[in-house]
Amino acid sequence: MAFSLILTGSPASFPASRLSASTSNRHSTASFLSTNKATPWPRTLPVLKLSDHLRRRHISCCSAPSAPLTSSNEEISKSDEYNRTMQRQMRNPYEYHHDLGIYYTRIIDGLIVGSQPQSPDDVDKLYKDEGVRAILNLQQDKDIEYWGIDFNAITKRCDELGIQYMRSPARDFDPNSLRTELPKAVCLLDGAISQGKTVYVHCTAGLGRAPGVAIAYLYWFNGMNLDGAYNFLTSKRPCGPKKEAIRGATYDLAKNDAGKEPFEELPEYAFADVASWERQLIQERVRSLR
Repeated sequence: MAFSLILTGSPASFPASRLSASTSNRHSTASFLSTNKATPWPRTLPVLKLSDHLRRRHISCCSAPSAPLTSSNEEISKSDEYNRTMQRQMRNPYEYHHDLGIYYTRIIDGLIVGSQPQSPDDVDKLYKDEGVRAILNLQQDKDIEYWGIDFNAITKRCDELGIQYMRSPARDFDPNSLRTELPKAVCLLDGAISQGKTVYVHCTAGLGRAPGVAIAYLYWFNGMNLDGAYNFLTSKRPCGPKKEAIRGATYDLAKNDAGKEPFEELPEYAFADVASWERQLIQERVRSLR
């Protein structure tokens, strides 16, 4: 199976790395291994495949086709339209290619971030290969319909396997929508992880909403500051969720009172870290949403 990860940004913005892969008849697994020396970057190489060098470190990921892959004009057209919109609104170099199948990364024990499952076969793979026992879907209905996903078939398979299926829809490419939804989404994620379940968090591409939720969880519940959580996740999975959405949600939770000053008037570093008592308050307010 051909697998490619396409980055259209400046190569200087990515740390040095070396990419290796093993491929079977149905699934491929990629491992990004750090190197001591910077790998020379060709001046013109917009498309990176598994044999190419990527400037990212310590990334483990998996990609597998959901069904026999096709290269239909319709699929390519949908992906192109989606990626143009994502790059215009999110201002990052990442792209999603639906025809390459599900693509995910284990962030910590119990937490996997990835793209949308496309079929019951993807659910089976997550269950058998990764031990997933809960799925948190951040897509809106229109996102699922756009890609022609059989939502009922996926949720039915989850029921058959005993996988807890949760939804916390946020609008794609909209940091304000993500900011509003983050407390509820993190509440669901924390609840499932607290039960000892491995949770698969996904949006459409696994590049914005899903990693945003995972970063907020690491920040609020794992003792990291925002930059630390952001860098930790993006070192494993190259993506570009908006920090402002997470800072804003942190402000909403920590300053939940009528006399608070407007978030927009605060400096950029505000709520990029919190005191221990503020973190405890945030955790209490998130868990109160159950």
